Amino acid sequence: MKIVVLGSSGSAESANRACSSYLVNSEIVIDAGPGSYKNFLKYGGNPLKIKYFLISHLHGDHFFDIGAFFWGMSYYGRTEPVTVIGPKGVKDAFDSLIKFANTPRTFMRFDVQYIEIEPGKNIELGSLKLNTESGKHSVQDVAYRLGSLCYTGDTSPNERIVRLCKKASLLIHESTGFAENEEYLNSVGHSSARQAANEALQANVKKLLLTHIPPSISNQTAKMKAEAVKIFKETIIAKDLLELEI
Repeated sequence: MKIVVLGSSGSAESANRACSSYLVNSEIVIDAGPGSYKNFLKYGGNPLKIKYFLISHLHGDHFFDIGAFFWGMSYYGRTEPVTVIGPKGVKDAFDSLIKFANTPRTFMRFDVQYIEIEPGKNIELGSLKLNTESGKHSVQDVAYRLGSLCYTGDTSPNERIVRLCKKASLLIHESTGFAENEEYLNSVGHSSARQAANEALQANVKKLLLTHIPPSISNQTAKMKAEAVKIFKETIIAKDLLELEI
């Protein structure tokens, strides 16, 4: 399985980071934050190969570029349907976004099929099994396990995610701040680097990728990694266009 980081920033883009997005095996896009479509093209992604979008939750930094993806897919002549999986409300949100953008009916020639998944439900995604759980955030967050890959979306520490990610090869976990800010971070549904490392340790995963790094601390990743590796040594800091194989 090949994973490419299309966006690693949290809340807003920074000069060097698009918002949350990850490409899996050239066919699956997990979240589609602002700036991610440009990175998708920069990487060399083919808009005609995408089969699925997995959306963790309906905050703009995780889905605003869905319009860019859809328009790009239309521009390149896509006619095959695409499936969007996400929390309740994802269909209305995306339909509204496309309508708000005044997307011509004749321009978008492919169908969008929606699966509004209840956390805890599991489905088949081609040859891969997709397992889900609920994160702890200010809105409903769906954490995904795709084969041996786990992605938290946005969440404060959560025992359900630990269970979901048991013995995964890679855990992509949000890391929105540092240990001294945990009380505030948790109150708004986020985790520190230390807490992400603790969940990786509890879940006995092989590697931890810290992501969702806000612009205000984007230049403090050394501190973030230092806090995490004290607990979980196999920690990597996400950066845009980073490629990983599991």
